[in-house]
Amino acid sequence: MQKYAFVVNAPGLTAEHYQEFFDDGEWISELTAKDGVDVCMDYVKGLIADGYSMINLCGDFGPEHVEELLKDAPEGTIVRFAGYFPEEQAKLEALDEYVEYGQIIFGGVDEPVRFDLLDPAMNTHTIFIKDMEQAEEAARELAAEGMDGIELCGSFDEDMTRRIIKVVESVSKKIPVGSNGI
Repeated sequence: MQKYAFVVNAPGLTAEHYQEFFDDGEWISELTAKDGVDVCMDYVKGLIADGYSMINLCGDFGPEHVEELLKDAPEGTIVRFAGYFPEEQAKLEALDEYVEYGQIIFGGVDEPVRFDLLDPAMNTHTIFIKDMEQAEEAARELAAEGMDGIELCGSFDEDMTRRIIKVVESVSKKIPVGSNGI
């Protein structure tokens, strides 16, 4: 069984009350948030020690964080952070708040599976999907709900990310989209 995590830096949130697990039969996926980059880094180091082989980080992280996390990680461990194309970064920087956060993740599902982690500090709405058709529908759904931002797992390459951006822009031109795959 493979282990995957998507870790978000969010003020006031802890894994003790802001965490969800999803087992699709092939992967155990953990969705969680911690308060502060340093706290997240320590948490991710623990995940790596516990055998998590693929970890996606929110856009608060950068290449220096990935380098530090992979320094002592077992060979084959994948750690990525959400990056943004320049036009999407501009949308992100224009936000006044970031409370409604959407995630789209490829998983071993036939039909989309959704988790909503809710807290006054931030609400995370995650949809596991099987293919690009479902990803586009998930993006449309999250955009219609008024997300402040949407981030994609590392399976979304540049072309796939741009497809999702187009779908989101068909609903709202203000929602930034980042991807762990670019």
